[in-house]
Amino acid sequence: METISKTSFWLLTIGLFLCNWTNGFCDSIRSVTYSMMKDEVPLSYSQYGGLQSLGLFSYVIWAFAAASVLDSMGYKLTFVISIIASIVGNLLTITSKNYLLILGSQFFATSLLGVLDDCPTSLAVIVFTKHSGALFCIMSGIYGLGAFVGPLWAKWIMDTFPKYTYRGIYVSMNIPILLVLLFLAFIPFAINHPRKKEDAQKEHMSVWQCVKSPMIWYCGLMLIMMATAERSTLFWGSVYVKEVLHLTEDDGALLNSRFYFCFMVARFLGGFVTDWLGPFLMEYIIIPAGIVVYVIGFAMGAKGVYVLPLVGIFVSLYFPTFIVSTSRYWGDDCAIPVACILPIQCGIGALIQSALGVINERYGPQYAYWAAVPCAAIALLMFIFYHVMAIRREKERESLLNKEQIAVCTVCWRKHAQLTAAKRLLLVKVLDVDDSGSVSTLYT
Repeated sequence: METISKTSFWLLTIGLFLCNWTNGFCDSIRSVTYSMMKDEVPLSYSQYGGLQSLGLFSYVIWAFAAASVLDSMGYKLTFVISIIASIVGNLLTITSKNYLLILGSQFFATSLLGVLDDCPTSLAVIVFTKHSGALFCIMSGIYGLGAFVGPLWAKWIMDTFPKYTYRGIYVSMNIPILLVLLFLAFIPFAINHPRKKEDAQKEHMSVWQCVKSPMIWYCGLMLIMMATAERSTLFWGSVYVKEVLHLTEDDGALLNSRFYFCFMVARFLGGFVTDWLGPFLMEYIIIPAGIVVYVIGFAMGAKGVYVLPLVGIFVSLYFPTFIVSTSRYWGDDCAIPVACILPIQCGIGALIQSALGVINERYGPQYAYWAAVPCAAIALLMFIFYHVMAIRREKERESLLNKEQIAVCTVCWRKHAQLTAAKRLLLVKVLDVDDSGSVSTLYT
C-alpha cells in the first residue's frame, strides 16, 4: 500500500465522497425525469421500459470501459472524462425529440453512473487502509444523500421554471456536476492508479483475466444475491403493500421512506461496527438478522409494514462490508477485481429483476418481495465458501512471503560468507615470539 500525507488523503477522500454524491444525485434525478419524458415526448410503456433498462446497460458498458483503462489513464482522467460525457449527454437530451435520440443521449448522460460507482469503490479499497469499514460505509451513505437531494432539486427547478419541464432539470443539474468536475480536476491524486509504478513489472490480474476468473463471477453472483435482498423493499415494497396487503399508496410510500431512513443511518454508523468486528464476522451477523426481520415482517401481514423498514438496518451493510472483505482475498491487488465484480453483478441483477417480474405476473404479486429471503440465504451460504477461500489465499500469501524471506536470507548469508572470506585475505600478519626464541606467523 502507498503511504500518502494527511492532506493528500483527505483531499482524495473528499473527492471520492463527491463522486458518490454526484452518482446518487444524477441517478435519482434520472428516475424523476423519465416519467416526465413519457408524458411529454411521448413514450410507450415498452419504450419507457427500454429507457429504464438503458441505465443498467450503460452501467455495465461504462464500468468495464473504465476498468480497462485505469492502469493507463489513471483514476483522475477517467473521472473527468466520464463527467464531461455526462454533461454533454444531458445537453443533448434537451434537444432530443424522439425515442432513439433520447436513448443515444442518455447513454452518454448516464456514463457517470457506472464510472462514479465502480471506480471510486476500486480506489477506496486502496486509499482506506485504516478504519476502512467506517470510511467505506460513510462513502456509500453519501450516495444516499445525493439520491435524497436529487428529487428535491428537481422539484425546486420545476416549481421555479415550470415551463421548461424535464429540459430545465437537465440544464440545471449540470451546475453541481460541473463544480464536482472542477474540484476533481484541480486536486492532486496521490494515488492515481490501481497499483504503484514500482509494481508495474510484477504480475497482476488484468481486466480480461478477471472476466475469465470463476471467482470473480462467483463473487458477482454472491453480491447480486445480497443486493437483491437489499433492494427488494425499494423495488417491490410498494407493489406488495398495495396489491398483497391491500393498503394505500401512501402506506407504500411510508414503507419506503422508513426503510430508507434506517438504511441511511445504518450506512453512516455501521462501518464503525465493521471495523470493530471485522468484515467476515459482520456479514455473519447482518445477513441472518436481515432474514429474520424479513420473515417476521412477512408473517405479520399488514402490521408487518412497521417491522419491514427495520430490515434496512442490516441489508444496507451487505454491500460495503463485502467490498471491505475483498482485500482479504486479493490482498493489495484487489482494485481491478472489485472494478470487474460490480458491473458483472449489475448485469446479473438485470436478469434477476426481469425474472422476478415474470414470476410476479404469473404466480402472484408477493413473490418478488418474498424472494429477498431465499436470496439472502443463498448469499450467506456463498459467503461461507468465499470466507474459506479467503483464508486459504491468505495462508498461501503468507507461505509465499516466508519463502521469499528465506530466499533473501540465504542470499544474504552467502554474501556475508564471501565478504568474511575476503576480509580474511586482508588480515595483518602478526609475529609471535615464544620463550625459546622461535618466530611464528599468526593471522588475526
